[in-house]
Amino acid sequence: MAKQNSKTDKEIVMAVIAMSLHQMRNEVHDIESGVITIKPKQTAWNSKRL
Repeated sequence: MAKQNSKTDKEIVMAVIAMSLHQMRNEVHDIESGVITIKPKQTAWNSKRL
């Protein structure tokens, strides 16, 4: 088995977390309003002929 270097593993994990936080904070494309609009649409599933 290969010898594991826990210090290197911890550094990698910390780097991944730091890059994820950086990306989340700096790459926001737009601000969503939080409003969802649903318009009814006639389909065979809601047809009154059934």
